[in-house]
Amino acid sequence: MRRRFFFIANPGAGLTGSPLAEAVMDALRRAGAEVDSARPASVEEAQAEVRQAVAAGRYDAVVACGGDGTIRQVAADVIGTDMPLGVVPGGTANILAHEMGLPSAPETIRQALMQGGEADIACARVNGEPFLLMAGAGFDGRVISALNQRFKSYVGKAAYAGPVLGALVRPMDVLTVTVDGHAHQASWAVVTNARHYGGRFVLTPRTGVQERGLQAVLFKARSRAVLIGQLMSLVSGTLDARCANHGDVEMLTCAHVTITSHHRVPAQVDGDAFGFTPLQIDQGDAHLKLIVPAGRAR
Repeated sequence: MRRRFFFIANPGAGLTGSPLAEAVMDALRRAGAEVDSARPASVEEAQAEVRQAVAAGRYDAVVACGGDGTIRQVAADVIGTDMPLGVVPGGTANILAHEMGLPSAPETIRQALMQGGEADIACARVNGEPFLLMAGAGFDGRVISALNQRFKSYVGKAAYAGPVLGALVRPMDVLTVTVDGHAHQASWAVVTNARHYGGRFVLTPRTGVQERGLQAVLFKARSRAVLIGQLMSLVSGTLDARCANHGDVEMLTCAHVTITSHHRVPAQVDGDAFGFTPLQIDQGDAHLKLIVPAGRAR
């Protein structure tokens, strides 16, 4: 049973204003666990805190509190060690939570952290950095790069409305996506290690974070109307069928992907802005021990 935990939250935000994280820490303490926490002011400070916690050797787990981007930042210094990572999902999409069935109620999170199993997560890489879920360039990169994070913290998914409309009205991007040595053209590309996208939406049924290997999803829209149709297929769970019936979306199982463009195109990784193209993506060989509810590990 795990009894000693180090909690770390979204860099710059700290644990203040996170009722779920506070409730989980209170539940752990009531159950006799020892809990330390950090309120980092930057990504660099968060990384230093995590490295120190891992090196200290006195914790049974590091716990990331926040969305998928925060989890990726915390995981970067846990990957490849014997330290398991716990998650308190506090983001907008919480894709990893949907992927692994991670709980969102304080007491069930407490039980999972103390008594849950450990799932082996296959970590991929983009431009040399690890990621757990996906990397993309084009439409979703533009949406996330235009997103007001402070506004999102108040209104949640409603904050995406303006950036989505802005990305829809601009001209289509032109990307060259080289998948395992073969070049393709796309207006938007997502290379995924996960099954879900944007929360509960299924992007591709042929991937999962516990299996090594990526899926390149190439959106080949040349008009706004086609792009809207692709987005509707994603939301309705029929994107896989659209690949076969329309030909404007292609899904390719792969290990290595390069995304380039003549002009810089915004990119995203695990739901956070990640600069611009070019992107070098590969399936990687590192693993992360993720704490999951009893019965979910395999």
